[in-house]
Amino acid sequence: MCRLLALLALSMLLAINPAQAAGGGDDKAAAPPPTAVSKGVRDLKLSPSPTLSEPIKGVRLNITQFSYPGVPERASCRTVIRVENASDHTIAFYSLIRTFDTQQVPLGTWMTPSGELPPGKSGERLYSCKLARYMVLDRGSAGGWPNTCLVDGEERSPCPLELTFDANMDFLPEPTAKDGKKH
Repeated sequence: MCRLLALLALSMLLAINPAQAAGGGDDKAAAPPPTAVSKGVRDLKLSPSPTLSEPIKGVRLNITQFSYPGVPERASCRTVIRVENASDHTIAFYSLIRTFDTQQVPLGTWMTPSGELPPGKSGERLYSCKLARYMVLDRGSAGGWPNTCLVDGEERSPCPLELTFDANMDFLPEPTAKDGKKH
């Protein structure tokens, strides 16, 4: 009997306001932008310092952000960071990714650690997030790629890893001369 009453109450709640029943808040709140509007990047080669004559190739960094529909953003947004090592070396590095919303307002900074990866191995991490539209790869991080990394247990600076980068977010557009903003 209690189950029947609970089901009846839930179906009435759904009929009255599906958005609130699903935890989506009030009707006036704007829905987060879907990641489908992003073109993202695929197979983008990110070269290490030009002073290196022989970069280590075969390392892929993949950043995928997704959201479950009908669930509040903080509970639904997830970012998967995956690093694959197809090189002949054991590697370890991190990079910093800064994310922005559709109005190009900063959302957060993500550290993308690989952990120590032997040849042929991969590592993956899952994080909660705020849904982002744009990103910037921070090349100025003193302790991260492309400035520092570990190759076969030895710290290398500059880091010789050439990254192949995939993401389902777009890079933040360069500012135009008329808007005068620096990103």
